[in-house]
Amino acid sequence: MLDYSAEAARYDETRGGLPRAEAAADAVRRLVPGGTLLDVACGTGLVGRELARRGLRVLGVDAAPGMARIARGRLDVVLGDAFRLPVRDASVGAVSTIWLLHLLPDVRPVIAECARVLRPGGVYVTTVDKCASRGRTGPSSPSDASDLVIAEALRHGLRQDAESTFIGHGQGGPAPDPIYRLLTFTHL
Repeated sequence: MLDYSAEAARYDETRGGLPRAEAAADAVRRLVPGGTLLDVACGTGLVGRELARRGLRVLGVDAAPGMARIARGRLDVVLGDAFRLPVRDASVGAVSTIWLLHLLPDVRPVIAECARVLRPGGVYVTTVDKCASRGRTGPSSPSDASDLVIAEALRHGLRQDAESTFIGHGQGGPAPDPIYRLLTFTHL
């Protein structure tokens, strides 16, 4: 896996920068009604900053010290692990995992943690099917496969509500820019 602390200084410039962050923030904001959003694996905080500019109070969490250092200049952030979020049970109105689940060998503990910290009626937003969005073939059962994520979310009291897409500006290389898929769940 990529060393995200080492990659932090050049992460934004190699991942579509502000145009990609704005597209992601616009899509997430359409799905999150307002209040406080816990941005899990917030990276450099570029998407989180754009969400804050769109009216959300954003708290970022990232496990990579280099990413968290950069994010601190953009939003409130704490160093923390997605498998054990440093947040009380039922304490936030919204949680996002943008471009995280595809990196994990097992998404179940992270989805469980996101459900744990959500208030009843809270919203969980996540990207899914990243390989498919980029036109790539990957594992026959990728960790962020939408059917797996939906089933696991349901096991933890999260009902799928809506979905959206956004363009991953600057991510296509010689191919067209990918269209990323977002799913939204409400905590019952």
